Amino acid sequence: MNPGISSPASKRGLRFLFQTLIVGCSLLLAATAHAGPFVLAYTDGQVEASYSNLQAFHGNLSAVGLGSTYGLTVTGQLHQEGMNPTSENIIRFAQSKSLPLYPTVSDYNQGIADFDPAISHSIVNDKTLSAGSIKQLVRLAKEGGFAGINLDFEQVEPRNTKAFSAYVKALGNALHASDKKLIISVPPKSSDREPEYLQGYDYKALGAAVDYVQVMTYDQVGPGWSSGGFHDEVWPGPGSGADWQRAVLGYAVSRVAPGKVLAGLPAYGQDYSIGNRVHWSAYQEIIAEHRAVTHRDAASATPYATWGPVKSFADGVEWTPERAQPVLWYDDATSIKTKTALVTKLGLGGTSVWAMGYENAEFWTALQAGLKAGAELLPAGRE
Repeated sequence: MNPGISSPASKRGLRFLFQTLIVGCSLLLAATAHAGPFVLAYTDGQVEASYSNLQAFHGNLSAVGLGSTYGLTVTGQLHQEGMNPTSENIIRFAQSKSLPLYPTVSDYNQGIADFDPAISHSIVNDKTLSAGSIKQLVRLAKEGGFAGINLDFEQVEPRNTKAFSAYVKALGNALHASDKKLIISVPPKSSDREPEYLQGYDYKALGAAVDYVQVMTYDQVGPGWSSGGFHDEVWPGPGSGADWQRAVLGYAVSRVAPGKVLAGLPAYGQDYSIGNRVHWSAYQEIIAEHRAVTHRDAASATPYATWGPVKSFADGVEWTPERAQPVLWYDDATSIKTKTALVTKLGLGGTSVWAMGYENAEFWTALQAGLKAGAELLPAGRE
């Protein structure tokens, strides 16, 4: 056979080999696309922009959390009171892109419009309710085609610490037996000597039972509270300062394997003139509207904007219209980059964002830049 002329059979063989290589490379690229830090972005099923932003920015994500959709009742029954067309679109789109999807299952009670400690108390202390709820959660993960479950119990009382840890261990075992994963969201702690409302969460026990511990490092300071763990707590102040994040995450990695820890990033700030959250996408409009002067707090690496004299109040002093302050504490590309850099500096598993629909493209550019800049030094001191 003339080596310079390919037979039809050899051409078919080469074509098959080429196609095989293409498929193999595609699978390899898909597998390694998020081989770096794990990026979990929560969608808010009650916000239509969450779906549109997921469509626009899904390339930045390792996985998607579906928030504000599922929950458990005080009798241990799984419900989906938040399911709506937006939630359904989020599920379909994430699965169409083969993005791992984790529904958050919370202890939020619509009746009181808040997270309800009675829910976790009843479930974790009753063997029948505990076992029944675990079966429902495993079924949800399997039948829904989800990667696992994100448990988001935000009002676990100190009297239930051990029972809650045991429940999470049992849930983790059941999910793992079905080849599903468990993420747990926990409030931020910077030491064992935290206020009573944080003592229901044993980081070490919880971390041993789950695949990821999503630390909610946001809401450090807000209208009426300051929970930074530093001295002389006052508000207004940073919603998620870099110094506070480092303290919280430093504690987390002393109790949990660093590779399991996901740092939380908020895509919202606090406008103290109205006593409420505002989204990343609205910051510049607010600053322009008030002709505000922008500043940066060096220790927290966080910007703020003022349009008049600002008075501070002690932690626990309720925000009222009479105590409204002309200041917006927010984040920008610089602060997001600095805070995200903690992921690589501390060797964390990754980061998490609450929530899609609040942010824009600038946010994701800054987040990716921060993940690559972990060797940079954090600023120290205050301006």
